[in-house]
Amino acid sequence: MRPISFVELCKILYENNFVCETINVSIKEQMVIFLHTIGHNVRFRVAAGRFHRSVETIHRYCRVVLKGVFSLYKHVVRLLDNETHLDIRNNRRFYLYFKDCVGPIDGTHIHASVPIEIQERFRGRNDGTTQNVLAAITFDLKFSHVLAGWEGSAHDSRILDDALHMPRGLKIPEGKYYLGDAGYGNKNGILSPYRKVRYHLQEFSDHPPENAQELFNLHHSSLRTTIERGFGVLKKRFRVLGAEPFWSFETQVEVVLACCVLHNHIMGVDPNDPIMGDTTSEQMAKNKEKEGKGSQFKWSNPMHSMLLDILEDEAMKRNKPSNTFKPQSFARVAKEISEKFEVACQPEHAANRLRTIKTTWKTIQSIRNNSRFEWDDNLKMITRDKKTYDNKDMAIGSFAMSWGDETPPCVGHNLVVELDGKSNSAVNEKITDSSSARSKGMSHQKRGRDVSEESSYSEVASQLKEIAIAFKNQGPIDANELYEPVTKTEGFAEEILASTFDYLVQEEKVGRSFMAKNPKLRKI
Repeated sequence: MRPISFVELCKILYENNFVCETINVSIKEQMVIFLHTIGHNVRFRVAAGRFHRSVETIHRYCRVVLKGVFSLYKHVVRLLDNETHLDIRNNRRFYLYFKDCVGPIDGTHIHASVPIEIQERFRGRNDGTTQNVLAAITFDLKFSHVLAGWEGSAHDSRILDDALHMPRGLKIPEGKYYLGDAGYGNKNGILSPYRKVRYHLQEFSDHPPENAQELFNLHHSSLRTTIERGFGVLKKRFRVLGAEPFWSFETQVEVVLACCVLHNHIMGVDPNDPIMGDTTSEQMAKNKEKEGKGSQFKWSNPMHSMLLDILEDEAMKRNKPSNTFKPQSFARVAKEISEKFEVACQPEHAANRLRTIKTTWKTIQSIRNNSRFEWDDNLKMITRDKKTYDNKDMAIGSFAMSWGDETPPCVGHNLVVELDGKSNSAVNEKITDSSSARSKGMSHQKRGRDVSEESSYSEVASQLKEIAIAFKNQGPIDANELYEPVTKTEGFAEEILASTFDYLVQEEKVGRSFMAKNPKLRKI
């Protein structure tokens, strides 16, 4: 942050009484302490030595400034209007397709530090525990909405649904829409690309679009790079977002939102600061690197069989903590395939191949009939000796919050998890207790949603369990036979059908009861 942004920020916070001076610490010093902490990921004890203050003083003023910045969102978050952005209006490539577009929307994973009791909920496709942050951004790189705090294992479409149903959630003007990826699907206010058609920019480097759908996807992808730039600038500006955090998880969520507020302030006062240019150059270098990788990797049947063998072995070694494998598993696949078949296989090739397998699992079963692999309608590969996750390991979004929610919880409790290497037991206890929010029927941030998807599924599951008591047959249930009746049940979201299928496979008695009913009773 350059001086012009810093001075203006201090002025706004002072004039609106968001931060007040004290006898010993001025507003500027309070801001420097906070910005130095989140900008360079500095521990409180290190900051105390740098500013010649006690650890308690550093902690206290970080909390004060965090609260003040949180209140600043009203001044830096501009509501969307019905005007077409200049970047689209003045570009003939985009105006025909996207004149009503207000910006892209996407999610990003940020490192999260949580108690071991709930870590499974935060393990997503990335290595380690993360929180999944949903963000909508305008074409001038200002965040218009941010929802942080969802567990890393939660799907993007589920988080988007939560953002749309929050009382102060994502608001899309009538007739306008955001650009989303294929994971969100097409819905009111969200425009996704064509499926099973080339999309990413590097895929068009050697072969230009061949039809109208590919041309649309090319323009769609070109505009959506805006949010990738936005995330890149945000993480480069605030190093705390790219490192292992040392606060309580509630504070980690608030810090993410505060960083987005500060980013909007800087973009409004000093949009041409040096970080913008550096990030743009790095993004262009990455795109050239991707383009230089050449055409898609071609898989033969022996390579494919070897991939499944290695992944089966990795799953047996517990290297699959959630719905995907750890990076070292894909690295092993790439190394062994490259050595055996004398090809240049990369870890991302193995990861992409696994995603392709999940979408065509019936074909794969006909190629290789291995009894140690099962496939569910959520397209997750599991082994029979993989542990069954409890409800506490499922993402519920109990920590999720956005701008305009109630006063940040940091005001009333201790922010620090680690001051001298030891954990704050009170905060850990609070976080651990929140993991039982689903079973206790707690409301989700008091958002007015009486019944969530999880609670609806729990009610259906409990009714099915009561019916199943009368069944005594202990024979195994055929998962393949159960798959089609469940997935073809109309009127339910895909996530609900996936969870129902998993439950019916695990509870064999309930599954047999389900198969014995007619379609109407199955839907009930």
